[in-house]
Amino acid sequence: MHLETRIFLLAGGVIILFLVVNLVRTRRLKEEFALLWLGAAVLMVLAPLGLVDLLDKLAYAVGIEYPPALIFTIAVVCLLGILFQFSLRISRFSDQIKVLAQEVALLRHELETIRQGGSDEVKHAEQG
Repeated sequence: MHLETRIFLLAGGVIILFLVVNLVRTRRLKEEFALLWLGAAVLMVLAPLGLVDLLDKLAYAVGIEYPPALIFTIAVVCLLGILFQFSLRISRFSDQIKVLAQEVALLRHELETIRQGGSDEVKHAEQG
């Protein structure tokens, strides 16, 4: 890897590291997502320090003729893992939103009943 490329990756990793720490500090990024970005930043810092050479050797050992294909494969697998995590989170949030919407609807109905002077009906419903 050329010296310019190593410097660029090192600078990019340090910048991402700084940004992620700042976003977590200002509470604009949750810690659980920050771990993924911190991991990416650390890899970008370690890559120019010899990680790429190690991955090249690993690619040849596994039988991959073009070493960047191994890096690309690892990146795709990591992205699929992130997408799976986001899918789980979206599913959980959609269930929570449905429950909250139902609770709001019940509270609105109860409020309308009280406004219409049917407070006896509400007391009867709470007892029964």
